[in-house]
Amino acid sequence: MLGVQSPDCDPVYTTMDGSLATVLEKVPALVAEAKEKWEANPRYPKADLPKPPPSPTPARPPTSSSPAKPKQQPSFF
Repeated sequence: MLGVQSPDCDPVYTTMDGSLATVLEKVPALVAEAKEKWEANPRYPKADLPKPPPSPTPARPPTSSSPAKPKQQPSFF
């Protein structure tokens, strides 16, 4: 996998087969292709996502006037 990036632009990636020398020979063509893409659209389009539904308001349990009794610790023996 090979990629190039420019400031304020999204990266351009591609996959190539071959040795390192073979792939390095193809880098100038990849850079030229990336520059053409960046001139037309430097950034990928923003996703138009639906807004999340509002979270429900949690219901509060009724408060009692007397303090709650502490629970007994269970006895296992």
